[in-house]
Amino acid sequence: MYIPLEERETIITFNEKEPTASVYTMNGALIRKLEGLAQSRADDARRVKTYPDGAQEYEVPKKWVKVNASRILSDAQREAALKNAEAARNAKFG
Repeated sequence: MYIPLEERETIITFNEKEPTASVYTMNGALIRKLEGLAQSRADDARRVKTYPDGAQEYEVPKKWVKVNASRILSDAQREAALKNAEAARNAKFG
């Protein structure tokens, strides 16, 4: 079943009372990550439901839900990071 990209949603819901969050997703990478967590940390995370369209729903601790903004780098910092990455790549691959 083909589902357009704009309809492949990830929905995270939680309330102030319950300690868990519900994660509904059609994102393959997130499904693999959540499935791995459900298997390795069964006391914390679990798959709740598998939908016919390929979506999965998981229950995870609310404290696992994070919103992180990327760092804002100046041009000088960006240039230094690029040089460091190039030096590391050259050291690794010669």
